[in-house]
Amino acid sequence: MELPNNKYQEKVLQLLLDQYEKSKTYTGDNVKKQTFSVSPGKIYGKYFDSFADLGEIADFERDMQELAEQALIKLTFQDGEIRRIAAVEEKIPEYYRILGREEKKELLVRERKLYEGYVGKHPTLDQFCRQQLARLERGNKAEYPLKRAEELLKLAARILENREEILERELSISLFGDSKAFEKSYRTAVCSILEKNGNYGEKLYGITNAREKELIILGEHNIHANPSYIYLRGHGEFVLGNGTLLQVTPDFPVALSAQAAEGMKEARLLCKTAMTVENLTTFHRMQSEEVFYIYLSGYHNTLKQYVIKRLAAENPMLKWYHFGDLDPDGFFILEHLKRGTGIAFEAFHMGVEDLMKYKAFGKSLEENDRKKADTLMERGLYRKELSYMLQENIKLEQEIISWKEKEHGPTKFQ
Repeated sequence: MELPNNKYQEKVLQLLLDQYEKSKTYTGDNVKKQTFSVSPGKIYGKYFDSFADLGEIADFERDMQELAEQALIKLTFQDGEIRRIAAVEEKIPEYYRILGREEKKELLVRERKLYEGYVGKHPTLDQFCRQQLARLERGNKAEYPLKRAEELLKLAARILENREEILERELSISLFGDSKAFEKSYRTAVCSILEKNGNYGEKLYGITNAREKELIILGEHNIHANPSYIYLRGHGEFVLGNGTLLQVTPDFPVALSAQAAEGMKEARLLCKTAMTVENLTTFHRMQSEEVFYIYLSGYHNTLKQYVIKRLAAENPMLKWYHFGDLDPDGFFILEHLKRGTGIAFEAFHMGVEDLMKYKAFGKSLEENDRKKADTLMERGLYRKELSYMLQENIKLEQEIISWKEKEHGPTKFQ
């Protein structure tokens, strides 16, 4: 029999097979003969409902009768109604053929082979695959269906082995032939696998926004949503990979690509202070001759981390500051910087006095702000500033400070 496009007939055979594959008969451990059956209400939920559509009931009964006439199922009636739908044991192999369904034992062999094949390729994949193998060993399903697991493992391996900068859409085309497939169908799932099984704890500390997490995880492997540039301004000289001397001044800021930044031969700063800045408006506003500015655009990525560490290594006398929003997320970014670079950044214009001075420009805290503030305070971090924010229900964007404090610079760095 070829199964027609019939949801009731397909569902009943699927449910009977599910019962069979979970049974001791299937594993060969049964002591006495087992039977497999379902209630019609499991197939058509309104079957015993007094207000059910009589036409739908008739269609359902006709579909079940058709399977019974083919000797694929046995029907038990009472008072003119179907009461039980039972499998015909010798026809069970036919169920697999009709449904195009792979037998559990065969599927299990292929699943084990898939996960075993990725063990040893990367510690992150090792952990994930061993978890899935343990689930299968306990008789549970793996976290993802086989085909989906094949796709995600291939993608995860590609991400983990990536060394050169590539954009998300380029990655998507190279693997799926579609520039949007990665974003639509794979990004969230593969980043979840990487986060749960990889070593991203410190990098993701305090970050609750799902997209921010994805950007950081992928950025760690040189995969970016958009081309990655680092913006620099201040007095400095850089010798690029081709030997070109690049001079940067406050009036001549530059944006270096990942390739140019990673190929630098020398990086000399002609000042004693360096400052990372969270947003672009403030980066353009800052003008101190004593400071070399680095634009972060929120949480820093691998490229920015590399450049900051390189500047610190080649200019060991630098004093480092960070200027960000006066909100819990701004302090999380500061902590993220400290952990990612190993540099003892000091906060610039991120104190209670700034909150008080520009209180008229403040915004109310959101629930997520309060959660982040509590998390930081539990770790003993920025208690004075965060307590004031919580008490006064205020946060402040750094743009207002950089705009108002036009003459801020020199005295802050003495």
